[in-house]
Amino acid sequence: MSKEVKPVNKANKVTRDDIKDSIQMEKPIDQNITQPQNFFTYINEYNSYHTAHVLKKILGAKPENLKYVCLVISSVRPEIAEKILEEFQDDIKAIIISELMSLIQYTKKEIENFDKILRRLLTEQFGGKYVLAKILEYLDIDQKINLSNVYKVKYPENEKDFRGIMIMFEDLFKVSEKDFLRIFSEIQSDILSIAFCHQPQEQISRLYDVLPKGVKNIVQQGIELGKNKYSKSDINKSQQYIIELSKNLERDGFIEPILKEEPNKT
Repeated sequence: MSKEVKPVNKANKVTRDDIKDSIQMEKPIDQNITQPQNFFTYINEYNSYHTAHVLKKILGAKPENLKYVCLVISSVRPEIAEKILEEFQDDIKAIIISELMSLIQYTKKEIENFDKILRRLLTEQFGGKYVLAKILEYLDIDQKINLSNVYKVKYPENEKDFRGIMIMFEDLFKVSEKDFLRIFSEIQSDILSIAFCHQPQEQISRLYDVLPKGVKNIVQQGIELGKNKYSKSDINKSQQYIIELSKNLERDGFIEPILKEEPNKT
């Protein structure tokens, strides 16, 4: 009989430390016991999102399949396990972590069978938000704005998710002064010069306000020299670098969410 899963208080938000602690717990070292680490070796950072998607479907089909979710998470490298767990809602994360606190018994045949099933299912998974995000990186700002406007009209119910994938350089100017300082104080002067060489003066002035005098002078000269030097591709790459750094700061909790919830219009 499968073990009953107790509901978890959603107010108790699962932290990244909780996840790391649970997936780095000591595992048995008896050499006569089949080690899960010998399986699921095909799961990596590139397909971790797809893996989580498949595991969510498997868990949704039967609650008792939770043991297989735990099997995969405890078998892969900790940094991959963390990526997989991040795709689950907090209440499910808490249940998974609770299960991982205890040793779960699997037969060798169970592990082998699920390893084969998951491998096959992953070969049938294509696309996904991370693949789309990488494609969108190659669009310049005009293309992103046009695409965003069209998408908003055609698929308003999904616009929030889409914008979460396609953060634009202009979005970084909507953050608080504290977060703006945190973001742009991290960037090298040559990247700033390229990223801002065709930006409106209002945005350039805001940048200058947060830079030390010496850095400001270097960036100012770089912007002037770069106006007729850098291509759209060069500018897009520099802006995308800043966007990715900002997303990392947001993910790690150093800045507030870049895209704020819009108030409901009544």
